[in-house]
Amino acid sequence: MKRLPSAYYFAVLLAAFTQSELSVAGDRPSDFIRPQLQADKPLINNKTQPDRVIHADLSTFADEAWILPVRSSHLSPGQITSRTLNMPGLRPFFLVGEDPQSLAWLRQRAAELQGMGAAGLAVEVADTEALARIRAAAPGITILPVNGNDIAARLQIQHYPVLITATSLEQ
Repeated sequence: MKRLPSAYYFAVLLAAFTQSELSVAGDRPSDFIRPQLQADKPLINNKTQPDRVIHADLSTFADEAWILPVRSSHLSPGQITSRTLNMPGLRPFFLVGEDPQSLAWLRQRAAELQGMGAAGLAVEVADTEALARIRAAAPGITILPVNGNDIAARLQIQHYPVLITATSLEQ
């Protein structure tokens, strides 16, 4: 008899806990048994909430001073060549720094970025004052300090500011 690894027993035990709870709808033959499912959107006036752009200011939930300064050694301010992307489902986001080119780009495109629901990643930020200047250039848009090296490597980019959408990479 072949001995099964304990991982198989753990998987079977775990599967028992992941089954959805069943409930009987009624006693008539036309009734059925159905799983109890949660609606993934809150109901408003008995209708599902329409898909729309939601802006969340995540910066208000935590003091970000502990993460600063942020430096992205693979990225620098400069010009990029626009190109098409095929990343279905990707929500728009952009990379900026505290340099004058990024701040001017943000001021110029703020309304467009907000309209598309783009989130910002500040990939070069020295301190909280610099982060405040970046956010002031595009009020109402979430901009978080993040190291951009992994994004730069995956998208094969060297410069910012840059807007990344499901279909394009552009400045």
